[in-house]
Amino acid sequence: MTKAIDAVRKKKMGWKKASKQFNVPKTTLMRLSNMKYGTPEEAAKIKRGRPTVLRKDLEEELVHYCLAMEASLFRLTRNGLRRMAVQLAERNNIEHPFKDEIAGKKWVSLFLKRHKTKLSERKRTGTSYSKESIEIFYKFLDDFYEKGKLPPDRIYNVDESGITLVQSKVAKVIGLKGKKQIAALTSGERGALITIVACMNAFGSFMPPLVIFPRKNMSEKLKKGAPPGTIFAAHRSGWIQISSFTQWFRHFIEFANPTKEKPVLLLLDGHCSNTQNIDLVDFAKQIMLPLCHCHLTPHTNHNL
Repeated sequence: MTKAIDAVRKKKMGWKKASKQFNVPKTTLMRLSNMKYGTPEEAAKIKRGRPTVLRKDLEEELVHYCLAMEASLFRLTRNGLRRMAVQLAERNNIEHPFKDEIAGKKWVSLFLKRHKTKLSERKRTGTSYSKESIEIFYKFLDDFYEKGKLPPDRIYNVDESGITLVQSKVAKVIGLKGKKQIAALTSGERGALITIVACMNAFGSFMPPLVIFPRKNMSEKLKKGAPPGTIFAAHRSGWIQISSFTQWFRHFIEFANPTKEKPVLLLLDGHCSNTQNIDLVDFAKQIMLPLCHCHLTPHTNHNL
């Protein structure tokens, strides 16, 4: 098949003659002779069926990200892998059938099957929320402080917070005894949500926040009255997304100005927009920033 494809591409002979001379199916030869299938050797290895959404080189790149995250103790789940696939596809301008910024369940099953020699799915292990697990985290943090000799103004903490635009609890009111219903003026909106990404250092200084509005497009009118330097994003849900956290991270780099001589420590939670973010990992590598990780179990921030 390789020789037949090579002969047809170099126009040494037609499909019919090459099919007979090299004893290969004519229809298959016609399909694989297309230049989009790479070299003749690569084209001959292609099996029948639909092509994968991501090219072979991009799938290998995704495998590399999976292994790198596992080595850094990031807990990559199927949903995380599905989101990273969409990131790769959109970054390389590849049309894809994925909806809501996440790949399908069938896609991830077939992807793991194609790369079963390198990737496997297991139940994650780790300590529960306990005194021992908290002590492990703080020992890691103390060692990092001691090693880096970081002053308070180089230690940052970031977290997102959702703010509803309408009342979440209905307070009791005083009225005429025996009356069944008491009317009151209140907002007619349904629970619209705005997300604020706030960050401050241990010295007590806040950096300008990121504000995410629940809408498709951003309006300049919504920026009125915001603190100087505030950045904005828009999403239909109002929740933080991978793209918006990458936008915030670039904003943080400009604000904190980390260098090899004056590094910064950024503490954040394990939300998927923070940890399962290809763009953030690549950007950190681009500016030569190491990404360290010590994972706490879910809800630890809230419990502490």
